[in-house]
Amino acid sequence: MKAVLLAGGKGTRLLPLTIYRPKPMMPFFNKPLMEYMLRSLVDIGVDEVVILVGYLKEKIFEYFGNGEDFGVEIKYSNGENIKLGTAGALKKAEKFLDDTFIVASSDVLTNLNFKELVEFHKRKGGIATMALTKVEDPSHYGVAVLDEDSKILYFKEKPRPEEAPSNLVNAGIYVFEPDIFDLIPKGKNYDFSLNLFPKMLEEGIPIYGFPFDEYWNDVGRPSTYLQATEDVFAGKLKLPQINVGSLKGNIEKGGSLFTGSRCILRKPNIVGFAVLGDNVEIGRDVKIERSVIFSNVVIEEGAEIREAIIGENVYIGKGVVIEAGSVIGDNSIIEEFSKIGANVKIWADSRVGKESIILPD
Repeated sequence: MKAVLLAGGKGTRLLPLTIYRPKPMMPFFNKPLMEYMLRSLVDIGVDEVVILVGYLKEKIFEYFGNGEDFGVEIKYSNGENIKLGTAGALKKAEKFLDDTFIVASSDVLTNLNFKELVEFHKRKGGIATMALTKVEDPSHYGVAVLDEDSKILYFKEKPRPEEAPSNLVNAGIYVFEPDIFDLIPKGKNYDFSLNLFPKMLEEGIPIYGFPFDEYWNDVGRPSTYLQATEDVFAGKLKLPQINVGSLKGNIEKGGSLFTGSRCILRKPNIVGFAVLGDNVEIGRDVKIERSVIFSNVVIEEGAEIREAIIGENVYIGKGVVIEAGSVIGDNSIIEEFSKIGANVKIWADSRVGKESIILPD
């Protein structure tokens, strides 16, 4: 079976972490986000994957190559995929897809049963099936209403909260037949949710909806990235590639720790969880609470990191405090006794002088 991974976007909501890496290459427990989706597809028998690339595509080529290391043949479709939209970019890959195929967003983390999704699609006999998940606030997503035969009656992209007709939303995962290409214009900006699906509904071409209850997270913002990380430790998100260990950094509060290779930690005080990349050095009396720290980072003694994401090649000086919701971009230096307030984004390649205070708007 064949599959397509959408990997051309810029990941603007995760800036500054996506300045030097495309969103699909964001590290999640020290592996790119896209690797989890790729391996889930391989597990159900997908043997050929087309990756639609765009922004910083070289990073994806370098890591995934021809797919040999992942047990799958990988082909790439690149060019102006961002400008073409999701459906327009898919149209460019038409020559690779001559049978039923899966399309998935490369930055989604899910425990969806892909085998059941494909079987459902084939039973219904349509040319398009959309996986649907339930969320509390559907206003950030495409919302669907189903009839008794699981056909989508109504689809609205990002409605206002009070206008959302249901809490079933587009999970960014589809099964298509090659006939779908007849509905997508060539070389034109064309989006699944804004153009293709409304056109199909208008013309009476059935789109089937597959609701599922398994875990799903689109990891679109720093807060959802941290939530997904916590969900792995809590056992809500089950990824067989991750073997989560636990370290009691503080007997009273406790905390789970996951590190990469060649890390040095001196009496860590972990609250909630901490995920560390490779070559991370943590000084004495450092408190890390519900945070993710990428590779090649030094954090000096007495620093406090609270619900934050720290990019690669960052130096955090003695006594620095980084408050909840903040993100420190790659290659930055935060000098001693400085304070980064809540929800502050420090751009890549920045330097914050000692005893400075950076406050949110």
